[in-house]
Amino acid sequence: MKNIGRIVMVVLSLSIGAYAFTFLDFKIKSILQTKEELARVLIYQIGFYSHVVGGGIALISGAFQFFPKWRQKRITLHRFLGRIYVIACAWGGISGLGIALYATGGTPAKIGFTSLALLWLYTTSMAYTTIKGKNIEAHREWMLRSYALTFAAVILRLQLPLYLSVLAMDFLPAYRIVSWSCWLPNLLLIEWFIQRQPKVFTHWIPSIQNSKS
Repeated sequence: MKNIGRIVMVVLSLSIGAYAFTFLDFKIKSILQTKEELARVLIYQIGFYSHVVGGGIALISGAFQFFPKWRQKRITLHRFLGRIYVIACAWGGISGLGIALYATGGTPAKIGFTSLALLWLYTTSMAYTTIKGKNIEAHREWMLRSYALTFAAVILRLQLPLYLSVLAMDFLPAYRIVSWSCWLPNLLLIEWFIQRQPKVFTHWIPSIQNSKS
């Protein structure tokens, strides 16, 4: 069941990560249609496309890190993808802070997406800091928190159609809700997981420590 869960997560992450690159045709579509005038402003375009591409790369590069045997056998690739992930999160998070100020849905959505961007940057920076300090267990925990926030991009694209189609909500209230519901439950769930089973991945820690020596 754990492997099935990981596979589902990877498939969703790769799918949404790849979908992010479809925005590089620079056409006004999807969420951009709710702010068509702003979408034509160059500085907003830079922030939006930076956020989308950074998030897409983070989803893809982080997805494969959840398979312990794969990490054990490919430590060098694990580290390389980890560096790519950190850079992508920084890129996507900083640009996300900028565009959150113009989020559709007013103040509740702006606060929701700003909180997401700040926590994304913070958890990723802690993951980087702890691995530089060779604290493997803390690094694992912070990376779990970071990817839970990265995965918000997937949850948003699953929840919003549910709110609009199944629950028949209007777009603005649905978007205000999803600005929080796409990431806050993820973070609470992963924190519960970390606190309940904090040593679940200890079987791969020695291989990393040995590779450093």
